[in-house]
Amino acid sequence: MKIDGYRQFGGKCAETAALKNVLAHLGVTAPHTGQPFSEAMLFGIGGGIGASYFTFEYKQQGITTLFIGTRVAAGPEFSSITCERIGFKPKMRSASSVAAAEKNLKQALAQGKPLVLWVSLIGPPYFYPFNGEYHTAVAYGFDEAGDKVYLAARSTKPLVLSRAHLAAATQIDGLPKRQSLLIEASGPISSAGLKKAVKQGIQDCCTQMIEGPNLGGFKSNFGLRGLAKWADLLTNPRDKKGWPTMYADHPKLFSAMLGVYTMIERRGPGGGAFRPLYADFLDEAGKVLEKPNLSDVADQYRESAKLWKKLANTILPDSVPAFKEMKQLAKEQDALLDKKGAEAIDDIEILHAAQEQLKAKVEKSFPLSGAVVQDLLADVRDRILTIRATEERAVAALQKAI
Repeated sequence: MKIDGYRQFGGKCAETAALKNVLAHLGVTAPHTGQPFSEAMLFGIGGGIGASYFTFEYKQQGITTLFIGTRVAAGPEFSSITCERIGFKPKMRSASSVAAAEKNLKQALAQGKPLVLWVSLIGPPYFYPFNGEYHTAVAYGFDEAGDKVYLAARSTKPLVLSRAHLAAATQIDGLPKRQSLLIEASGPISSAGLKKAVKQGIQDCCTQMIEGPNLGGFKSNFGLRGLAKWADLLTNPRDKKGWPTMYADHPKLFSAMLGVYTMIERRGPGGGAFRPLYADFLDEAGKVLEKPNLSDVADQYRESAKLWKKLANTILPDSVPAFKEMKQLAKEQDALLDKKGAEAIDDIEILHAAQEQLKAKVEKSFPLSGAVVQDLLADVRDRILTIRATEERAVAALQKAI
């Protein structure tokens, strides 16, 4: 069973791509254009960019994990807030079992309604190197006899998973387990309503960058303070969470370096920590709010995007052949997924295997000496502080502009 007429694919951010594609399928249009909502507009209305830095140690398992946030929020909360702000009442569904999740999917498809899902990136078709990362996709078809589930995501072509793969991908620890979102058509949002939604989204971005969310003792992990904290910990030997202590082991260090690159450059086509997408939002928001000076702020975020990209490529420098090869394999993998979807799954799996082999080789024989690592992390620290200063000016200009 497939939804008749579903043809919406592709995007720059998995979550906003899913929302954009479902809303376009439902025939929803934006009041300022008369056309389907752009992905940039939805991204900004939901809060847009942010920053956060977290590390977690699981000493019994000998595991250290790193998370670099580049958005205000992700997951069901982001999707629900975005929908509500443009006048929809999304229906969030949870399932206690795989069978219940399949039932929810089949019921939605039988009514001709696509269902938004959250799926792990560690298995097919993504094959990312880290657990805990997830993408958002739109389920628009289910073939029980053929053992196929059809998904639309960032790729411009369909993705196809087996039922077993989908079940595994929706119940990994750290994900919104077996949750789905049903978006139903509603009345058109007014111009006044859109202006309010745009302002709310911009305020969310400013609040996180300047104040941090209201999460108890974790405010210092977010926004401008989060960037400063990350910069300090990179070269601080006295703090137990400093990189000289936490990542003294070379395999852990390489995993962290690879993680920084991945979380900046591989979450969406073009990389740059989603700053280019947010800049596009500000250009469009300037027209909605009749504030053309927002385009000047957009240019500041485009400059910041360049700094983020340089940071990602600095922590895995091209001067090290293995690092350069790892990045090239990752780029090829992402390009195949985004352009060909399920058609490229075999080639994607080969590229993923090559990355795993190269990762094991680097971990066994790390190519950098201790002194070089110190210099590298000091360089990365300085680049993060430059980003922080750039975004401090940008968020101040953003507040002033609205």
